[in-house]
Amino acid sequence: MPCHTAPLSVLFSTFLLAEHFCSSISVSLSFGLEGASRKEALLLSEPSRIHQIAAMWPSVGAAPHAALCSRPVCPGMLQIEGYGQVNLVNAFWNLPGDQAGPVHVEAVNESNHVVPGMKGRTYFADACSPTNGFDHNQYVAMHFLGHRLRWTTDISGAGCGCNAALYLAPLKQNSDVSGCDDYYCDSNTLCGVACADIDLQEANMYAFHSTLHVFNDGTGVGAGYGGGGQNWNHDRQWRKEDYGPGARCIDTSKPFQVAVAFPLTQDGKLRAMDVLLSQEGSPCDLSAEVSDYRPQGRDGMAELAEALAGMTPIISYWSSMEMLWMDGKGADGLGPCEEDDPSSCASSVRFYDFAFESIHLNLI
Repeated sequence: MPCHTAPLSVLFSTFLLAEHFCSSISVSLSFGLEGASRKEALLLSEPSRIHQIAAMWPSVGAAPHAALCSRPVCPGMLQIEGYGQVNLVNAFWNLPGDQAGPVHVEAVNESNHVVPGMKGRTYFADACSPTNGFDHNQYVAMHFLGHRLRWTTDISGAGCGCNAALYLAPLKQNSDVSGCDDYYCDSNTLCGVACADIDLQEANMYAFHSTLHVFNDGTGVGAGYGGGGQNWNHDRQWRKEDYGPGARCIDTSKPFQVAVAFPLTQDGKLRAMDVLLSQEGSPCDLSAEVSDYRPQGRDGMAELAEALAGMTPIISYWSSMEMLWMDGKGADGLGPCEEDDPSSCASSVRFYDFAFESIHLNLI
């Protein structure tokens, strides 16, 4: 960051604001007070006015706060059966300028639970360096072709308008720091950088979706249950009698297991994304498959096969008044939620008992 291009008084103001605003770092104030003007001092009095200081830093534009504040929080480590130990790296920004929520690791019965709070997001990594900032080279790049990821999730209390997500993106390969200052990318360019992503789980107690996205297709194609709009329906592979609180197959008031696999054809091409939900004591499982994906006439499966050669798992938890695309009733009226209410969201959800395994399954 070219700090030398900013006036001394602006540097002082910005560093002082960072000292007040960023609890995760320690800033050394080596500049004199005499250079700060009254206007800049007023800016310091209110952290919400940080973007005004950003505007005073022309060489960095609107994001000097990201460069100054953004340091990863390292909540702990996670053991993945069949893969090994990974570190978790928490995002500092949920969106550019919107600070992320917490993610904790809790030890429960010899298993580490990943517990994201609202607006929390965390990345699987080989290492976490809280003093050195974010480094895309430290993110894991798991080879998902011909493999399956399994985990248990507890989303009890996540009602209409909540989204407990586990997804994949090629963060290690992304060298663009992004507007979130952590090399985050996805197909909706939430932090300003586009890349392919695969939603293994986007869910609450009433809806569940697994979705494929090439880099410029934020809608994607998927499978599951719930959602839609006035003139369209989202996935309908399952019904509310199958999935939901007290449902016959997956009672979402209790923890349940998710397994997502990426089987190959005999010539080594990506055949499909296979999804399986199960629950101890349940009389039935729920399964779905996505095998045909042609965004804008392209071969989406071939594009995603390249990305799946090295993906970073990401866990997040967020809410919105506009989540009916995921959990609404849709045009057919068969979806679960009349309206979304973020106030109904539990303060956190859980992901645990991870396993990564080769499926050795070539069906074609």
